[in-house]
Amino acid sequence: MRFLKNLLTKSMFSFIKKFFERRKAIAAERDRLCSELLRRVSWALSDYIDASKTKESLQKWIDDKSKLLVEVSDISEFKRSSYYKQLKQQRKVFDEFYEQAPNKIKAFIAEERQKRADAEYVSKKVNQWVSEQKSQKIKASKSKELKRKITKLAKDVDGSIPANEECSCCGKDGRKKMLYSTEGEAQIVAEYRSKEIGIPLRVYPCPNGCGFHLTSNLV
Repeated sequence: MRFLKNLLTKSMFSFIKKFFERRKAIAAERDRLCSELLRRVSWALSDYIDASKTKESLQKWIDDKSKLLVEVSDISEFKRSSYYKQLKQQRKVFDEFYEQAPNKIKAFIAEERQKRADAEYVSKKVNQWVSEQKSQKIKASKSKELKRKITKLAKDVDGSIPANEECSCCGKDGRKKMLYSTEGEAQIVAEYRSKEIGIPLRVYPCPNGCGFHLTSNLV
């Protein structure tokens, strides 16, 4: 009888020990999964800072993180994890970023359209003034007024025309060269810059057929 009692006691202790060991293992696995998910969400938030600089990179971020959005939609299974509170807070920020990203892309598109509109307006003004110059209308203006107009126009052209993605031309410093859509606007900027820096500049057509560039090379 005593032997049976000892056997039952040992069996009970063994069962209890295995029960708590199993619970401990489940808890450790839950913490590991929650920690891993928290790490991925934190990385996604960090990536968002760099991705939000252009619409292309931001769209890629949205596409890449769509699966992660599904994974964090329900994190109730991690309520007992020691990382749950952190994950819940990070998920809230991630949801907000993911929700506002499409609006940022729309803002990028609107800004690009405005830049194109500004560039078209400046180009139109340049071509108009070049045409007037050819017909001797501008030459009748006072020299100071003409200089003021050309200076303002050159600055507007230089600051308003966006870079063309199809053009891969680079300067000596390795940076992409400014591209002008017409020879007229490029010529006006060339004349203005030549006087400003004291180095003669000439206009040449883009090898890719995208427009015109400026160079200090004589040939």
